[in-house]
Amino acid sequence: MSLEDRVLSGELERIRPSMGEVSRLLDAARRRAETAENEACYPEIRLEQAYEAILNCALAALLASGLRPTNRPGKHVMVISSLRETLGVPAERVDYYQMLRTLRHRTLYEGTLDVSPSQAEQSAAEARALLAQTTKWLEARGA
Repeated sequence: MSLEDRVLSGELERIRPSMGEVSRLLDAARRRAETAENEACYPEIRLEQAYEAILNCALAALLASGLRPTNRPGKHVMVISSLRETLGVPAERVDYYQMLRTLRHRTLYEGTLDVSPSQAEQSAAEARALLAQTTKWLEARGA
């Protein structure tokens, strides 16, 4: 579903972009990505922080595009999916981010989840890569 279709369906609303808000989201994404890379943290914490960094990047891209998610169920799914249109993230990476969302959800609502150090490392690397891509995209837009 395109971003325009999401506006028409009420999942997104048009806003005036706030670069201050975008900047705050990127700062939070950087902190979360740093935590995700910290090997002293438990793997499930690292994965959760990597996912949160990815979500912050996706939301920053939407806000910079003049869009904000409305308060509807499934908002995280939609925000992550929007990366295909905002930043041109390939479908397989978006699918990976959705898998992280599912793991994070299970950790939060079903208790402890076994996350391996390699899973934590991969999620941290993905968060750092998306942060770099988001920053470059914003710079190219003059934001």
